Amino acid sequence: MKTIIVNDVAASSGGALSILRQFLAELKNNEVAKSYRWIVFVSNDLVNEFNSEHIEIVKVNAKKWRKRIWWDTFGICKWLHNRHIEPSLAVSMMSVGFLFLRARQVVYFHQSLPVSGYRSYKWFEFKLRLYVIAIGRWMKFSFRRGATVVIQNSALRDSISEFFSVDKNSIYTFRPGIEKDSFEVTERQDGYSYRMIYPAIASGSYKNHEIIIRSLKDLSQLNMDLFMKLKVIFTCGEDDNMLTRSLVRLSRRLNVHDRVEWSGYLDKKELNRLYNECDFIVFPSLVESYTVPLVEAAHLGKWILAFDKGYARFELEGYEQVRFFDTSAKLAEEIVNFYRMSHYCAERTQKWSSGSEWNNFVRTISDLAKRNS
Repeated sequence: MKTIIVNDVAASSGGALSILRQFLAELKNNEVAKSYRWIVFVSNDLVNEFNSEHIEIVKVNAKKWRKRIWWDTFGICKWLHNRHIEPSLAVSMMSVGFLFLRARQVVYFHQSLPVSGYRSYKWFEFKLRLYVIAIGRWMKFSFRRGATVVIQNSALRDSISEFFSVDKNSIYTFRPGIEKDSFEVTERQDGYSYRMIYPAIASGSYKNHEIIIRSLKDLSQLNMDLFMKLKVIFTCGEDDNMLTRSLVRLSRRLNVHDRVEWSGYLDKKELNRLYNECDFIVFPSLVESYTVPLVEAAHLGKWILAFDKGYARFELEGYEQVRFFDTSAKLAEEIVNFYRMSHYCAERTQKWSSGSEWNNFVRTISDLAKRNS
C-alpha cells in the first residue's frame, strides 16, 4: 500500500483549522482514499477524532515558528527516515514545500498576502511587514520544481503563477466548504433597530476595518436617522493591538464611536447567534485566499456587502443577496439601499450552498500518488 504524508502543523485555530478538519473528514470517508496509507502531521488534538485504519494522525510539537521551521525542514525527514518510510507523495497544507524530501510534492496554497502586492501597511505594522517578506521568501525557497500547486480561489491563479514561475494552466483550484454543523438558522431573539457585523479579527490593515468606520461618517451625512439606528459589530476588542486602538481613535475623531460595538473574540455558538440576529454581513477585506465568513453568511441566507475583489466574486458566484462596494461612500449608499428594502432583508429569500470540492482534491492527490511509482 502506497503512503501519502500530509503536513499541517500550522493549523491550530480559525480558518486554517476548519480547512484541516474538512479535509480529514473527507479523507476518513472517501473510498478512493482508503486504498492508501495516510500519515497526517498536526499540532492539535485531532488524533482520536480522525484516526482510522487508513489514517494515522501524528501530533507534533511545532506550534511556535522556530519549531515549525525546524520540523518542516529537517524534523519530518528525520521522522520518516527513522521509521524507514518512503512516501509516494508529500502534501503540504501550509503554502510551503518540503525542502529536502525527494518524494513528489503537492503544495496547498492559502497564504495570499505575500503574493497580493499589498503594501499599504500602517507605520506600526513592521512585524506584519517582516512576516510577509519572510514567509514569501520561505515559500519560494522551499518550492521545488515539478511540485503541484493547489489554490482555493481561481482569482489567485495569475498571481500564484507569477510568484512561483509555474504555468497557470497547471494550477489546480479546489473550493473548500464550511463546517455546516457549526451554523444553523435560528429566529431573532432581540428587538434591536439595525445591525451589521464584520466577522474578522483586526490582524492587519488589509482587513480594512477603517473603510467601515469612514462609511459611518458618510452615512451620518447621507441619512442621519439611519445612522442613529445602525450598530456595527467588530468581532475583536478595542485594545487587542495597535491597529484596533488606532481604529478606536479614528472612530472618536469622526464622531462615530457610539455606532461601533467591539464584541471581542466570539466562539462558534456566539457567532452563529450574531449571524442570525444581524440584518446583514459586511466584509471589506482587501486580501483573502478563501473567506469562510462569506460562505457561512451565504449558507444562512444573509444579505452581504462585500468589497469588490476577485475572491468575493468567486466565492459568492451565483448568490443574489450580495452587493459590492469599493469606497466608503459606496458602502454608505448600499447600507441605505439595504435599509430601504429591509422587509426583504429580514427574509432569507435564497437558499445557497457553494459546495466543497474536497472529494476532487482527495481523488487528485490519490491519482498523483498512483502515477508516482
